[in-house]
Amino acid sequence: MRLLCLLAALPAIGCVVPRSMALGMMAAPIGRGTEVGLFSGVGYASQTGPVVTSTTVDGQQRTQTQNRVLGLPTFEANVQKGFTDHLALNVHASSAGVQPGLKWTVNRSRVAHFAILPAVAFGFGSLGSSQLVQQPNGALSEVNPASTTSFTFLGGLKLLVSHRSGFYAGVGYDLAFNRTNSGTQPNVNADRTETVTQTLAHQVMGAVGFSIALGQLSLRPEVAFSVTPALSQTVSSRVGATSTGDQALTGGFGWAILPGFTLAVATPRVSAADDEAASDQASGGDAGDAEVEEEAAPSGPPRKRTGDEDDARRKRRRQQRPADDDEGD
Repeated sequence: MRLLCLLAALPAIGCVVPRSMALGMMAAPIGRGTEVGLFSGVGYASQTGPVVTSTTVDGQQRTQTQNRVLGLPTFEANVQKGFTDHLALNVHASSAGVQPGLKWTVNRSRVAHFAILPAVAFGFGSLGSSQLVQQPNGALSEVNPASTTSFTFLGGLKLLVSHRSGFYAGVGYDLAFNRTNSGTQPNVNADRTETVTQTLAHQVMGAVGFSIALGQLSLRPEVAFSVTPALSQTVSSRVGATSTGDQALTGGFGWAILPGFTLAVATPRVSAADDEAASDQASGGDAGDAEVEEEAAPSGPPRKRTGDEDDARRKRRRQQRPADDDEGD
């Protein structure tokens, strides 16, 4: 269980720069409703760090660190809350943290939709480790304590398109900033060594999928990928109170791929036009009945009765009079 927790925490503490994909995101509006989607799949990421130049007896030596992360399963989540037929609040959760954004469906069509989604993300991670050594007298002592904390900020823009057949795709760009602080101390008598690494990465992503609607439930097999063509770092370290200097490093790159599927559940879609129609029907029902009554009522001056109508009216009165007299007696 501890190993699984460590593997899950690695992407969040700077081993691989956290990233966010366009998973489970469709351009079609959801009206004034809510949709919740959960992605599950296989995640593989590879990152090559910037070039580190060091001087040896043989001259300058260039080294790069390569990290690989495999996650099975890998999870991401996406929640949409619609306000109108064009605007919705979109909140995405990934290794970069919680990423709120505003989805704007540009067009209004029955065939295909196009949407723009600007978003930012904030994430935090912390990992600590140490060793416990039992002395001959039975006392336990902690050695080699180490801790790593990481803060991530990510901001970018996604472009989404979806077709009524179920096909959808998305592309986007993110600027990712990650600050990692790592500290180690061999024992209580040694100086603590701290290293602060600030990473700046440019990421380009894409995704393609197909949505299968099953009532209010949708199954979306999809695959997403990202490419980091440029990655740079600034490394600052110190031992105790003595700084060992700063290093500006460039030349890093990376990529990631996530095949899987999203399971989404949505409330019944209610558009703004449906709300207006329901409101008009509720407020205009009584007025409509009054209009019908007014149309049924005769208009113009009162019509004069003919002689036959007067005779029939007097006859009805004579027939009713005995009954009235009996009731009076």
